[in-house]
Amino acid sequence: MARKGETWNESELYSDPWTLRKVRRVTTRGLYNQSPNYHTNIGFSADGEFLIFASAREDGSAIFKCHLPTGDITQLIDPAPGIGGHGEWHKGGYAVGDGKGISGSMCMAPQSRWAVFKAGHVVRGVHIDTLEERVLIPDLGAEWVPGVPSIDPAETAVIISLMPAHPEILAGKRPSRSYMECFADGTRMRMKLIRVPLAGGPATTVYEEAGIGSAHAPHCPTDGDLLLLDRDFPPRYWGGSDGKTNRIWTLRLSTGQLTELPPQDKARFQVHCVWTWDGENVLYHGRSAISGHYIGVVHKSGQTVREYLFDKAPHYGHVSAMAGRPAVILDGNLSNDLLLWVYYDQEQPRVEVICRHGSDWGALPGQYPHPHPICDPTGRWIAYNAAARGRSDVCVVAV
Repeated sequence: MARKGETWNESELYSDPWTLRKVRRVTTRGLYNQSPNYHTNIGFSADGEFLIFASAREDGSAIFKCHLPTGDITQLIDPAPGIGGHGEWHKGGYAVGDGKGISGSMCMAPQSRWAVFKAGHVVRGVHIDTLEERVLIPDLGAEWVPGVPSIDPAETAVIISLMPAHPEILAGKRPSRSYMECFADGTRMRMKLIRVPLAGGPATTVYEEAGIGSAHAPHCPTDGDLLLLDRDFPPRYWGGSDGKTNRIWTLRLSTGQLTELPPQDKARFQVHCVWTWDGENVLYHGRSAISGHYIGVVHKSGQTVREYLFDKAPHYGHVSAMAGRPAVILDGNLSNDLLLWVYYDQEQPRVEVICRHGSDWGALPGQYPHPHPICDPTGRWIAYNAAARGRSDVCVVAV
């Protein structure tokens, strides 16, 4: 594997067969290449010139940046001696690699250009230009499984959600039961949010709750005191919760106030959710109690703005927010191989094809094959992952 600071170009440029938009396949080597997941303003620099991503190559993994206009990639750190994320074995029961490596569970402060990532139990930071490195949390503890990190809009602090480790794996045993089975009654489940200064310093617990889990707590893009929080109840947690309680809430850190963001649909488990870029609304989707999927927009106060029922939409997928357009980015639901815009500025939705992602959702274990589209702050690029034949790549489409 390459070393810290090395730059090269392995990309391929082509025209999308559906829309003729220019698509750059940034990576063409390695086991997995994975951009940050679908949350808002998580993976690009503020000028839209650079994207961060993780890659596993040979016997290690690392974090990289890509210069989007050219496709040049730079390795930002020396390789970590491991492959795959720590939580995959615990929560999924199967994984790519040993779980001691670096995956796409990362984020970047778009203005200051510090990237935050996890390597095993360690939370680290690297500046994408100077390549200066920091250890933010030396050891999260083997007893915890971390979620996706989030940086506040002032770019001063990082928040990470934690859930308990699988008890049998923690004890060094081969698991006989799934994670959900171990915590089915909720008595041993608890989640907490820890905050650490981006410049370095002690980590503190800012919120705890017993009986629920959470892997996502992204900051509001315009309010560092407000988080969007998944609250996952037993017995199904992220796979369906308790079947009756609304999943997504806002959390006001300074007061601990929780505000419910319910769908209109009777199926109250929203599968995924993200902030809009202005921080006023939340985009969400879920399996409908009627049929297919619903896709909606809810104000941060809990008032529904729009909700559309797509009763013939059978596919799994994710929602993401588009900068500069009143549109949800979809990688599934209506299609299993297209990126779509679903516009929500009218009573009836309008759907537009962005490009074909063509990912084989089963090409690798876990979430590595998931497209997880994200838009840059300028609205020029959408990045996504595409997998085939046992490996995955990072791609970017110019929009």
